[in-house]
Amino acid sequence: MKRLFSWILISLVTLSAFAASPTQTLPIVYLNTTNNQAITSKDYYIGASLYITSAQSSYPALGSNTAPVACQVKGRGNWTWNGFDKKPYKIKFDVKQSVLGMPNNKHWCLMACADDGLGFLKMPAGFAISEAVGLRWTPRMRPVELVLNGKYQGLYFLTEHVRIASNRVKIKEQANGETQTDLLNGGWLVEIDNYESENNITFTEGNGQHVMVSLKEPDSLSTQQRQYIENQLYSLNEALYGSSIETLKSRLDLTEAAKYYLVQEIMEDCESYHGSCFLYKDRDSLGVTDKWKFGPVWDFGNAYNRHEEKWIYINPTFDQYWIGQLAQWPEFQQKVKEQWYLFYHNHKDAVRDDIRALADQIETAAKNDAEVWRNTQNYCDNSNFSDVRDRFFRRYDWRINWLYSQWGEGIRPSTEGIENPAGTSSDMHSRKILRNGQILILRNGRTYSLDGRLVE
Repeated sequence: MKRLFSWILISLVTLSAFAASPTQTLPIVYLNTTNNQAITSKDYYIGASLYITSAQSSYPALGSNTAPVACQVKGRGNWTWNGFDKKPYKIKFDVKQSVLGMPNNKHWCLMACADDGLGFLKMPAGFAISEAVGLRWTPRMRPVELVLNGKYQGLYFLTEHVRIASNRVKIKEQANGETQTDLLNGGWLVEIDNYESENNITFTEGNGQHVMVSLKEPDSLSTQQRQYIENQLYSLNEALYGSSIETLKSRLDLTEAAKYYLVQEIMEDCESYHGSCFLYKDRDSLGVTDKWKFGPVWDFGNAYNRHEEKWIYINPTFDQYWIGQLAQWPEFQQKVKEQWYLFYHNHKDAVRDDIRALADQIETAAKNDAEVWRNTQNYCDNSNFSDVRDRFFRRYDWRINWLYSQWGEGIRPSTEGIENPAGTSSDMHSRKILRNGQILILRNGRTYSLDGRLVE
């Protein structure tokens, strides 16, 4: 009996140690707040520093235990901040940093993905599909383990924050309080939102739904800016419910809209077009009006939750704004089927392979994460990782197969029929070039494939 008791005690101690320390299979983020202050607000930053060890990856480390990098930290998210014990965080460095091979910026997110019961694979899959279909920018992310004020927090994803920057949403930034008329027309980054905020713009959709749009940048508006962006959103809403496809096409980039929608439909994201749904518009240039574009993608916490053979805008779990009406336009349906053709033939298997490789990479840390957060608020059990991983792939395959039953192989795009191959109506000078036997589009010094993907 004493030997049995000793074995049980040793097992419990071993399990506790396992759950309380990093697995060393991923880069480790060591984040320390000033005086170990608790992070209790998503509105106010507190002082902090961090360093990242990266012995198990090809990415360079950042800082060190003796020379950490100065930053600030606060909470982030809405439901993910309030509804879970495992919290997401927003990091702001004092000086721009390149982090784990991602381009320089001050602003980063530590995504907890606590609402993902499919092996932490939903957000990476949504981002991978976005990259595959060629949306103009998809946030980069890296799986990491987080140690906060000396306490192990489990598996996180260090992710680029959605904001205007040369290496993120690449548009001309709108200055705070701008009043000069010819500068008001761009760039704007907005979000179809479901939470009240100070600068929300509200209007009634053509079907009677009440829509809220929040402005991500700029931070403060002049009267002229407010009037401009309100008029833009009202006009876009009217065009969606109007009778002229030419009017709609003059305001909305249908190709980018089709790519964005395809990502949401493949992921069966029942909360898309409800919140975390971004749109942006660059500044008009050389007399050409830039169009609104959907993107970038962001939240996939409610992907694959409904599991129904329906379009995401049919009897949605959450109100879906604009997409139900947009989907009625034959020209939009044509664009979607063209993008589906490209994805189905070129990317569906590669995305699957990439996510399986990621699953292998994070498996040990995901199991550790399950031990850390077991019996906490709204806990998603990923401890049986092989089971939840396989369940994710069954959902992915099921959705691909259902979309195939609706669209078949889609419609093969013609070279001349692709609207805006480079994805921006303000590029005035373009030509086709031949490189390694492949036809590419050269626009303003940047090279794109025929389906609009940036070729580095």
